[in-house]
Amino acid sequence: MEKHINLKLIISSVTIFISIIGFGQEIDVNSEIRKDFTDYFNLISEKKIESALDYSNPKLFELIPRDEMKSLMEAVYKMPNIEYKTGNLTFLKFDELKKIENDNYVKFYIISPIEMKFKDIENTEEQISKMTKNFETKFGVGNVNFDKETGFYKINAEKIIRVIYIK
Repeated sequence: MEKHINLKLIISSVTIFISIIGFGQEIDVNSEIRKDFTDYFNLISEKKIESALDYSNPKLFELIPRDEMKSLMEAVYKMPNIEYKTGNLTFLKFDELKKIENDNYVKFYIISPIEMKFKDIENTEEQISKMTKNFETKFGVGNVNFDKETGFYKINAEKIIRVIYIK
């Protein structure tokens, strides 16, 4: 009977130890992802698209060539009629690491604040209302505000991000 209890205690201890190690590794994974994604996001904010693309999975460039992706991303900042700014992103939560076909995936949730000012549109009450409703359709009611002083639409874009974690 005592051996049976000791065996249960050993198995329980090992299980707890493995769980603690796994939880610790998951925290490390989340910290690494948080750091890398923040670096990526900051590079995008600073319009350093070429450097930001270094954080992209190489498989992406099999679908869209790197130069084409760079051009698409730079086009956002080159629109003459729109002034575009990003704020500090907020991490909401991380799902557990999942292994699918030899790749480790993590899904996480962020709020990515965006500010947009349209230089070629007059900010009448009607236009502001129309634009706000259009943005709310995409980003959700309560996530869009218009700053009458600056002329910027302030959007809290909630996003789900999926990454392949490579250590």
